[in-house]
Amino acid sequence: MIRDEHLDLGIAEGIITSEQAAKLRALAGLASTAPPLAGDRGATFDPDDERFRLIGGFNDIFVAIGVLLLVFALFSLSSTLGFGAGFAFIAMGAAWALSEVFSRRLKLALPAIALALMFAGAGGIATYMVAGGLLQVAGVAETESLKPAWALFGLGASLSAALHLWRFRVPIDTAIAAGGLVCAIMGCIELAGPEWAQAYRPLLWAFFGGLIFLFAVRIDATDPLRTTRRSDVAFWLHLLAAPMIVNAISSLFFGPEGTLGVGQAIGILVVFAAFGLVALVLDRRALLVSALSYAGLAIGYLLSESIAKDISVSLTLLGLAALVLLLSAQWRSLRRAALARLPLGGLRRLVPPAS
Repeated sequence: MIRDEHLDLGIAEGIITSEQAAKLRALAGLASTAPPLAGDRGATFDPDDERFRLIGGFNDIFVAIGVLLLVFALFSLSSTLGFGAGFAFIAMGAAWALSEVFSRRLKLALPAIALALMFAGAGGIATYMVAGGLLQVAGVAETESLKPAWALFGLGASLSAALHLWRFRVPIDTAIAAGGLVCAIMGCIELAGPEWAQAYRPLLWAFFGGLIFLFAVRIDATDPLRTTRRSDVAFWLHLLAAPMIVNAISSLFFGPEGTLGVGQAIGILVVFAAFGLVALVLDRRALLVSALSYAGLAIGYLLSESIAKDISVSLTLLGLAALVLLLSAQWRSLRRAALARLPLGGLRRLVPPAS
């Protein structure tokens, strides 16, 4: 007998359309109570909820625990047998084989994410080991061969994630590939000019984070109602870009020894407010969440300068909790107000409508 989840899977696979599934449900009297799949074009949920597919049931958690146990078991076994160098290749093979079952056939979200990370990480380690071995054979000293470690690891992880994405279409693979590529480029920059890279590291991270952020916004623009798998891809890209941008910009306000002044604290709060406005317009909370810790530091510093220091931490946590809960409760109202008043012009087509 065809059940409701079978129709959801048929839509995700492209076997039937969402309109056909709706007619079949109406005919059979089916009422889907499960959360919609990320690839379900017929899902009717509020895009402001920023949903993404992570856990479809406890079986996802169960399989993910098995994947983690497998990683530790392979690492321990390869080390015990003196085959430590082969751990990465064994892990890649195991991740690919398990992805055929849990990602491609059963389509379990959490195990698919764990296996994608496992395959890309093992691919990065394997690339570094192979390249490092070749450099040593060529007569390069071991200390010298370790210098491009991040570049080699990032390149291997990026290529592995791209291969995994081609076969299994796991949304997080795009973010892994982007992150690996950034690591590879940063590693090459630090190898070519260590002093220059050290001086301009925050700006470099902000630049690459901005590129990933714009890429995520562009993907979101192709799915404003957040009903396809592209929304999941954009979610992971936003989650990658947000800490890169926030950490780089916020670090510019701190002194050489991590010191903070009143002016710098106010500047951080202004940046936090700007990030909050961008998050509201784009309907993506990643920037806001990443900036919370820096906003907390700024608020805590200002409170400690004006009231007793022993309660400044408690008051800061209380203020952040109230802010997060207020934003959560009034998110839709604030979005409607922001979109109605901001002169977005042609950019309005790039953001999801206010619900």
